[in-house]
Amino acid sequence: MLVYRMAPNHFMLVVNASNIPKDYAWIAAQVKEAGDAAVVDSSNRYALIAIQGPAALGVLQPLCTAELADLKYYWFTHGEVANARALISRTGYTGEDGFEIFVPPNMADRVWQALLESGRAADVIPCGLGARDTLRLEAAMRLYGNDIDETTTPLEADLGWIVGWKKESFIGHERLREQKEKGVTRKLVGFEMIDRGIARHGYQVLRGDKPVGVVTSGTQTPFLKKAIGMAYVPMELTTPGSELTLDVRGRVSRATVVPLPFYKRKA
Repeated sequence: MLVYRMAPNHFMLVVNASNIPKDYAWIAAQVKEAGDAAVVDSSNRYALIAIQGPAALGVLQPLCTAELADLKYYWFTHGEVANARALISRTGYTGEDGFEIFVPPNMADRVWQALLESGRAADVIPCGLGARDTLRLEAAMRLYGNDIDETTTPLEADLGWIVGWKKESFIGHERLREQKEKGVTRKLVGFEMIDRGIARHGYQVLRGDKPVGVVTSGTQTPFLKKAIGMAYVPMELTTPGSELTLDVRGRVSRATVVPLPFYKRKA
């Protein structure tokens, strides 16, 4: 989820699209406890188009009235894109530089076509979620529903750095502080396959013939040319270099734990 601070008392939350009804219901329930606040599902007001990759700035800037070169990563601005009013944020879920563009739905086709035309020289092409998923995995970005869900915590997912530990109170703080003090029993790690094969979401990590962990994401990556993945494993198997045994479609296969992320773009 991304949170956009539009004004001191106005925020826009961009959630995983497949979870809009569930997330909206949960957020609305929390807001009731907050007092003078309201939550509105504004999904039908926006179309969202992402342009990602090293050439993204050069492709988007000629179409945009806002100056984008100085826009920081995870910051946003307002302007026009192909004569459509837009919110432009320097974000994305690919591990590369890029932008997400929010426009009125009736202007989405114009903006889409303009981006393809502007990007013709840079070989810009449409990309589906499957292709996007291989890129976000190379960057070790956690995907809700795969790597994180209601059964995991930020500490187990190695995301403790995003928690506001200095705050006196936040939802779940008692349980998280307790877990931080006692230590976690499992943790999300990255791995590369040693044996031939791809370990995908839901495949088991074994110790002997006993399941001790689970793969959350896995694929053959286009850039690294390796079969990689992430999995929750017991703490004694989290050190880089540790060998994992995986059940890949009924075949025992070996993998080795490696540091995350698998790929990090140059600044």
